Amino acid sequence: MRTVDVVYEGVDGPWTVARVAQRGSVTFVEYTDEHVATGADLAPLRHPLGQRGRSFPGVNPEHLPGLLSDAGPDSWGRSVLRRDMRRHGIERPEPLDMLTWLGRRTMGALTFRPVEGPGSVEVALVDLDRVQNEALRHFAGEDAHDQAAEAVALAAGGSAGGARPKITAAYTPEGRLVADNGNLPPGSVPWLVKFHGQDDSASLSAVEASYLEMARTAGITTCEHQLLPGASGTQYLAVRRFDRIPEPGAQPGRVHMATAAGLLEAYPELGQHVGYDDVIRLARRVTGDVREVTEMVRRAVFNVVAHNRDDHARNIAYLWTPTDGWRLAPAFDLTFSLGPRPTFAAVDPGEHYLDVAGKGAYITRDDLVGLHKPAGLEPHVVADMVDEAVAAVEEWPTVADRNGVDPDTIEHAAARLPAIGV
Repeated sequence: MRTVDVVYEGVDGPWTVARVAQRGSVTFVEYTDEHVATGADLAPLRHPLGQRGRSFPGVNPEHLPGLLSDAGPDSWGRSVLRRDMRRHGIERPEPLDMLTWLGRRTMGALTFRPVEGPGSVEVALVDLDRVQNEALRHFAGEDAHDQAAEAVALAAGGSAGGARPKITAAYTPEGRLVADNGNLPPGSVPWLVKFHGQDDSASLSAVEASYLEMARTAGITTCEHQLLPGASGTQYLAVRRFDRIPEPGAQPGRVHMATAAGLLEAYPELGQHVGYDDVIRLARRVTGDVREVTEMVRRAVFNVVAHNRDDHARNIAYLWTPTDGWRLAPAFDLTFSLGPRPTFAAVDPGEHYLDVAGKGAYITRDDLVGLHKPAGLEPHVVADMVDEAVAAVEEWPTVADRNGVDPDTIEHAAARLPAIGV
């Protein structure tokens, strides 16, 4: 049975957190004496420190407990990672093999030992259009074999979750954008760059940038972002990584990160449903801070009003440090989305992943104000949030046009905004 060590490399680290093993679809996690002594509760709901070891049954061997899965890539990154491993002779990598292949090229502060992936390749400048083309080649099942493509593959394999192509990158102190292969030039500032899939609109990045702007107008803390133009004229969205701390003259520091899905061990692809009341109570439980809970409610309101139905629990993240404990990470992955289409739906194109008052669609103002109950807020506080979100979203045509969204996309979204019933 394969075993792997989990190492924390964030503030006040490093230390070995746990020894992990997997048999079939069951994953065994046992905390070390060293970790228990730190008092760092990195999985406080489903594997608190007081429960030294436990097993996590999975639906299939691909499913790992949140402590592990949040550190690794999701569907796009896993796809690129498998290709990279096949090129090195590993035809059928197991989930723990993929973690050790990543080694230190992970999200957050957790890394894995032994490190079995290839060493760092030469730092490669990011050619945005080239990366986009390589992503489309990957979707088509075509491999690339040059050094630049390998650097991109390594950066993509360690990237965050989701099906959309993306790479981890960084700006060097000289202002060059390079692929993050796990060993950056000292003093670099880490970013994540998103690209477009086969069926995506050319305006996809501009739409997301517009949503980040509207969310900020609505009072939400969002990740820092830029729209980067390729030589072709296509725009790509870059967001500054919140799980990294730039260090002058050194490698970036790491911050422990966990998604709401990982903390709750609840994943929509496995049929494990949660709603906005659940993620609001989660914010109360792990942060104990009314400001963080208020922020979570504000995001829920905005997602509904702005018709962002791609609002699953993987798109909510928390950060932990020894000094500050748990707090919400800046908002990310905000966009106009029709949402997943339930099998019983006859006409409506989709629903929110996270429901409000049991509803995935046709959510009313009163439904949103009702979120004051799980949050422990006064109703008028949430009512004000609804008004602020509506005012921000009404600026969609202006904000989108300024960011270069095409007129048809602007009109299509505008017909559904603000997305709130009476």
